[in-house]
Amino acid sequence: MKESNCSICLAPIDADTADILTMGAYGTPKCLCDECSALMKTATLGTDYEEIRAAMDEVSRRISSSNVDDRRVIATVAGIFDGLEERTAKIRTGSYDFSLDEEEEADDVPEELLESEEDRALDERDEEKKKKWDRVLNYVSIGIIAAAVAVVIWYFVR
Repeated sequence: MKESNCSICLAPIDADTADILTMGAYGTPKCLCDECSALMKTATLGTDYEEIRAAMDEVSRRISSSNVDDRRVIATVAGIFDGLEERTAKIRTGSYDFSLDEEEEADDVPEELLESEEDRALDERDEEKKKKWDRVLNYVSIGIIAAAVAVVIWYFVR
C-alpha cells in the first residue's frame, strides 16, 4: 500500500487504488481521494446543471481551502473546468445531447499507448541481457577485488 495525499483536498489516500487526476514530473501520479474523484465525475459526466455547478464549486473550494500549490494540478482542474463551460451551458438550456458523453468517455489508456506483445517481448529480452551483463560484471568485480586483496597480502607478507 503506497500512502499519498489527494491532489485536491490533501487527505491521506492509498495511491495504489486511487483515481489519477494527472501525471506529475517524472511520471508521478497525482491521485484523488474517493470524494474528490466523485466530485470530478459529477462535474464532467453529470446530467443536472445544479449538481455539476455544485461539484465544480466544491472542488474549487477544496483546492482553495487546502492551499494546493501544485501548478500541474491547478492547471489540470482549470483546463477540465474550462472545457465544461459549453457542456454546462447546453445542459442548462436543455440542448445538450448526452449521447456525446458515451462517445467521449475514454478508456483509462488510449489504444495507441497500450503495450503490445512485441513490446513485452522486447522488454523481456532486454531484461535478460541486463541480467547476463550484471552477472558478468559481478564476476569481474569479484575478480578485481580478489586480485587487490592478493596484492595487499603479498605486499605485507614479503
